[in-house]
Amino acid sequence: MELDSFAALDEQVTKEDWEQTPASVRRLLQWLFESYEKRLAELEEEIALSKVESTTSVEGSTNVPAPPVEPKEVNCSFCGKKQKEVVKLIAGPNVYICNECVEICDAILEDDTQ
Repeated sequence: MELDSFAALDEQVTKEDWEQTPASVRRLLQWLFESYEKRLAELEEEIALSKVESTTSVEGSTNVPAPPVEPKEVNCSFCGKKQKEVVKLIAGPNVYICNECVEICDAILEDDTQ
């Protein structure tokens, strides 16, 4: 990142200021600026794609929003209790475990170590 790039963000930065900035800070600023530019480009692309998708429609279709999806009722994958029946239900990849089953597992593990 050159002074010109950073000066675009802050017009008060002078060449002298930039030269006095420690190299580690300049590297950090360069990384932040490049990350910002990359994310900005990604967002601009997403916006452009969403505009294309919203203006493209299938003949005869209507742009009626889908009805809201009811939240899925989840149960403990081990004991089957519903979320409302336990204090806490912890989500994992495609599984759930309640606080009661965690306590049982803790007790089993504790017994195994004795």
